[in-house]
Amino acid sequence: MSRAALYDRVGGPEVLRVAEVDDPAPGPGEVAVRVRAAGLNPVDAKLRSGAFPSDSPFPRRPGADLAGTVEDVGPGASYWDGTAIEVGDEVVGRGQGSIAERAVAQASDLVRRPAELPVETAGGLDIAGLTAVSCLATIPIGAGDTVLVGGAAGAVGLIASQLALRTGASVIGTASERNHDFLRSLGVVPLAYGEGLAERLAGHEITAVIDCHGRDALDAGVSIGVPVDGMVAIADHEAVAELGVRNVEREARTAENLARLVDDLAAGSLVLPVAATYSLDEVREAFATLEGSHAPGKVVVLP
Repeated sequence: MSRAALYDRVGGPEVLRVAEVDDPAPGPGEVAVRVRAAGLNPVDAKLRSGAFPSDSPFPRRPGADLAGTVEDVGPGASYWDGTAIEVGDEVVGRGQGSIAERAVAQASDLVRRPAELPVETAGGLDIAGLTAVSCLATIPIGAGDTVLVGGAAGAVGLIASQLALRTGASVIGTASERNHDFLRSLGVVPLAYGEGLAERLAGHEITAVIDCHGRDALDAGVSIGVPVDGMVAIADHEAVAELGVRNVEREARTAENLARLVDDLAAGSLVLPVAATYSLDEVREAFATLEGSHAPGKVVVLP
């Protein structure tokens, strides 16, 4: 037996509880991971609240991002590149109901975690990192571009901004005032988000928009004449249909790309701060922070 976060009905963080569950056993192509860190993502909160519908039976287990140690290996399990995955491997990726002491994952979704990469950083990487990679794959960006990143202090926005800067593009990122100095330290030009954003962009020739926050960056992009095929939305799906902007493509959500992000973080050439960490027993507080905080980076549970 091990412990996991569960909820029996949709609602706020108060519906979450921690209980003993049977240890999940890995099936073909799967491994069981002793979870050492599990990052929280907005999608986890939206599923729990009912904002995103689900037909999964209750009780449900939240979470996908994880970093931890392989404890059991199912038949035919291997990494994305075909190499063997073994008990004791330190891994990064995503699993099923990862806000728990133990979770099952597809071995091909995991990559090795180097010792240089802190486990709490690794545990919050998969969804945010691969979403950021996917944004740049959806609207290719290069030298000469000026990219507006809406919600640049969130995990997706931070990684997308850094990846865009690597291409030689300039990046303007919206964020709350408290995060402006941090964005400047990365090379991002910070702006306040919200009403009047189009006016604050005066003098900047924006060529692309990546919206990781809401729709204010998309509306601003439309108002200043950025072509809709140069704008991508991850947070406001209604804007995709209404404005005709691009929905983020999924082809780049691969373990190979995750491995590159892991190497970059381990080498220090990519930064992903951890905003706050909580124990498994503090899972309600962790979700409250996720849903109310404007601090840069990830909220992570350390089971």
